Amino acid sequence: MLNEQERLEIYDKATRLWGLVAQYDQCVEEMGELIVAINKYKRKVLYKEYKGDNKIVENLVEEIADVSICLEQMRHFFKDYKIDEVIEKKMQKFLGQINEMEKEQK
Repeated sequence: MLNEQERLEIYDKATRLWGLVAQYDQCVEEMGELIVAINKYKRKVLYKEYKGDNKIVENLVEEIADVSICLEQMRHFFKDYKIDEVIEKKMQKFLGQINEMEKEQK
């Protein structure tokens, strides 16, 4: 299994080979594929049209993995922008929304 440093080196090599714009474009493409996979999963599994075809779930997992790789790559490209701090602020806001909804449901 590759460690974080090895993955970051791969991202740098890919950027040198194909260019930064191509890496952004790939990320956008992978996110679009994840949207399609989520919609298909929702339609087939959550709306009870699922007939036991594991390809739907396998495809969703593949697309989640692809987007996770792309996001790690984007985090690497934007490492100077303190993404973890922004995530923390957003998670605190999210928690506040959850707490408010829980209060309303009581």
